[in-house]
Amino acid sequence: MAQKIINLLRKGFALALFLSVLFFSQSSFGVTNGSISIIIDDMGYDHYVMQKFLEIDLPIAFSFIPDTRFCYMANDFCKKGYTVMLHMPSESITKRLNTNYALLLRVSDSKEEIFNKLSKALKSVPCASGFNNHMGSMFLQSEEKMSDTMEFLKQHNLFFVDSLTSPNSVGYKVACKYHVDYAVRDMFIDNKKRFNYVKQNLLDAIKLAKQGKNVILIGHDNIVDYEAIVHLKGKLKPYLKDIKENLKQCQ
Repeated sequence: MAQKIINLLRKGFALALFLSVLFFSQSSFGVTNGSISIIIDDMGYDHYVMQKFLEIDLPIAFSFIPDTRFCYMANDFCKKGYTVMLHMPSESITKRLNTNYALLLRVSDSKEEIFNKLSKALKSVPCASGFNNHMGSMFLQSEEKMSDTMEFLKQHNLFFVDSLTSPNSVGYKVACKYHVDYAVRDMFIDNKKRFNYVKQNLLDAIKLAKQGKNVILIGHDNIVDYEAIVHLKGKLKPYLKDIKENLKQCQ
């Protein structure tokens, strides 16, 4: 009789152990399946906010506009272990935006001109390991010009993030053609520069990550974005992945 009781207890313990492991695994999968990658654009202008982002201690990527006043700080971010990208000014459909950028990539540029501008930009941000466009709603639609760009990126081992400033962008498609690792932006978090707006977008991204989705977010070098990210640091941290971990590869 005693032996039967012992056997039953053993079976009960084994069943309980199995169920607890199953439950734990499912819970874990729910937490870790999805991820969030954040890129902060427009780096190089606001020294005060850049200093704050430098100490944020999260796997966030920072994209620097070349030839800006403080673009030299890209080296500080690289030394801290952050992923640094080249945020390349590219021609917009809105003509008034295409000013004050000496290295602006234009659809009228020759391949040689594009290569020269990208080379100068890379010298300005020498530790960059990736590239995304600043503006570019016109440039991103040109398969020929994006092909020239991807050829340069491939030669310099840079990955590409399509900011998708145009719904007709061919950027990520051309990236595949040149076997450049790439990602595509899912959401701009700060179309409205208000704390609660940015906070809600970050919370929405967390919900998507909990559902198993990998979400690519783009914010900007401003105090609102910084404060919203810091405010949600504890909630974001379990889901944050460096953009390099969310790149797609084309065979």
